[in-house]
Amino acid sequence: MRYTLLRPRTTLEWAFFGVTAVQAIVIILVQVITLIAYLHWVNPVAYQVPVSYTVPMCFAISASGCIFQVFLTLDSFRIKNNIQLFAQCVCNVCLSIALSMQYGQTKNAVDRILVNHDMYGTPFAKNDIPFWQDGASALVVCIVLSWICSVSMCALAYWLHIEFAWVLYKHVSPNMKTRSRYMLIKEQIYLTLLKVTCLFMTLFIMVYNFVDVHYIEPEFSLTMSIVPLELIHAALAAYCVRMETKVGMTFIMTIHTGAIAYLISRLYVLCGSGPHSRTLMKGQMLLFASVGLVLAVVTFLAAAVCFSNFNKGLKPILLGQIPSNPPVNQSEDTYFLQRLHHPVPPHDRASRRFDLD
Repeated sequence: MRYTLLRPRTTLEWAFFGVTAVQAIVIILVQVITLIAYLHWVNPVAYQVPVSYTVPMCFAISASGCIFQVFLTLDSFRIKNNIQLFAQCVCNVCLSIALSMQYGQTKNAVDRILVNHDMYGTPFAKNDIPFWQDGASALVVCIVLSWICSVSMCALAYWLHIEFAWVLYKHVSPNMKTRSRYMLIKEQIYLTLLKVTCLFMTLFIMVYNFVDVHYIEPEFSLTMSIVPLELIHAALAAYCVRMETKVGMTFIMTIHTGAIAYLISRLYVLCGSGPHSRTLMKGQMLLFASVGLVLAVVTFLAAAVCFSNFNKGLKPILLGQIPSNPPVNQSEDTYFLQRLHHPVPPHDRASRRFDLD
């Protein structure tokens, strides 16, 4: 892939990228400063209890979400994916809600750390350092900036949608049926859902494992192993849907049902009356698990529809066997759709175009 494809090309793209980049830089910088101050404020004995993990986990959530948004923005521009842009807007709103929850969670954690000590009387924190005075202001800055960026992304996504829709028309097919199938499988829904579902499942597992499970074996190790398995599953799903492999997609859909069952079981535990229901950061866990469950169900349904569309003329497009024809004086990579370069003889191109209908 050429380097030029990994950067914005139009004014709207630069504006959208600027919003996600500024959000990532400012929020991560402020959160890093807050985290360093927190690590200097607490004593090592505080890490014996889950409450001490509240601030580091809030930082991990913010940093992961912001970095994910930047890379997903560049990916959206690379493949001209308008649905992925709208999915980013939804993600950013959810991250803004999570950031808003951090204020109360951090204050509660700070209050509990200040009054607690270990069995030898060693306090959990240095009481002479006013950590919360500076930390509260930093969190307010992050919350306000995140909501401003969410609103800006929604506005810019609308105009980018119009720009990307024209690109899809030129590079896929003017036939509405073919474009609808392509939008479902490749350019629009299924692969976007895979990426976003991975984000929310990973965020949920991070918080649930370190705060709620808190190193209790074997659940801690088993839960942590879900993260790499989810990434492998997403990569295999993308490969199978492009290659239209029915056996592979059957396996992928089975894994989808497993993810749905896992999230339902965790929501049942969190909303129940057991020891895992009485936990810190419960609001964020419920948010990430609920959004992840909805996305997992929709992803499974999209996978089923993709399966039903196999062998209906989309494979040449998904494999890049129908190359785009850029206008005169326009570089080939200006509106590049994600594809593998498998050149087709010129005399076959016209017949392949009509075969898709």
